[in-house]
Amino acid sequence: MKINTQPSHLVTYSLSNWTAERKFYGRFYQSQGFKEDKAFTNDCGPTSLAVILNIFLFRNNLSVSPLEKKSIIHSSGFLFWDRLPHWVPRIGGATAPWGMVKAFNHWSKKYNLNWRAERKSRARRAHVLENLMMGKPVSALKIWKTGGAHWVNLVRYSSEKERVYYLDPNPYLQYLPEDKRLQSQTWEEFQEDWSRSNWWSKTLGIKNEMIIYTSLD
Repeated sequence: MKINTQPSHLVTYSLSNWTAERKFYGRFYQSQGFKEDKAFTNDCGPTSLAVILNIFLFRNNLSVSPLEKKSIIHSSGFLFWDRLPHWVPRIGGATAPWGMVKAFNHWSKKYNLNWRAERKSRARRAHVLENLMMGKPVSALKIWKTGGAHWVNLVRYSSEKERVYYLDPNPYLQYLPEDKRLQSQTWEEFQEDWSRSNWWSKTLGIKNEMIIYTSLD
């Protein structure tokens, strides 16, 4: 991942600089990867964390190599209930909201980022938009109709278009140019997945999950 230009803030581009903004965020994209059977891995959580941490490392102008999902997986101190091991059938690799928070805060402390992650459960639209309008990305957990779940990073909201823009670790996006990797949905489309519940999410108390990032400065 090569990053050649540095903005003064995370999300300060106007609509006139939309092409530059899309390319800027597209440079941070990482793939969660494929399994041997060509299905997606369940590493969307660690991959999304690597992306978020790299955005903050870049913003703080720290001269360190970009983090990759392998580092997040193996060096974050995950326990069984934070992130399920890969050997667990079907759902191995899935990362819980509390695991996301734990891992981010571990790396933030290691690199002196002065940012702290916090889980916000049963969040509302206002919580998401408040953070995005302030230029702070948020991680959100989508729950699919098929029963699975997927972490993405929301980075921008357009009030004119009523759309959210996000970095998705979907591995097929690696074949697109950088300026095409930033994905978008209408708020209604996003909310349908974000607010969905099923038996396991109800059992674990997972509902409208988001991870917010707060500056300690």
